[in-house]
Amino acid sequence: MGSKKQLIIGIVAAGGLLAVYGAGAIRWMELSSERARLQAEISALKVDNQKLYEEARRLREDPAYAEAVARRELGFVRPGETKIKFTTSRPKESGD
Repeated sequence: MGSKKQLIIGIVAAGGLLAVYGAGAIRWMELSSERARLQAEISALKVDNQKLYEEARRLREDPAYAEAVARRELGFVRPGETKIKFTTSRPKESGD
């Protein structure tokens, strides 16, 4: 009978510990998961930040690159050049 009593005491003690620390343990696991996600996000943002820093450096220091970007993204042309814009839309068909 002594081992049955010890088992019951053990179960009650485990239940008490679970009641006291269970919610905290669950919250700790949630926070650990959130921390890992945030660390991965920080790493990705650091990579993006480095790419943007390099882009800014090239725009400041490489005139040919800056001109190419201005032409491509802003549609700039040099004095005396004519900009021609091509469209890919099809002409309207007549209702024959």
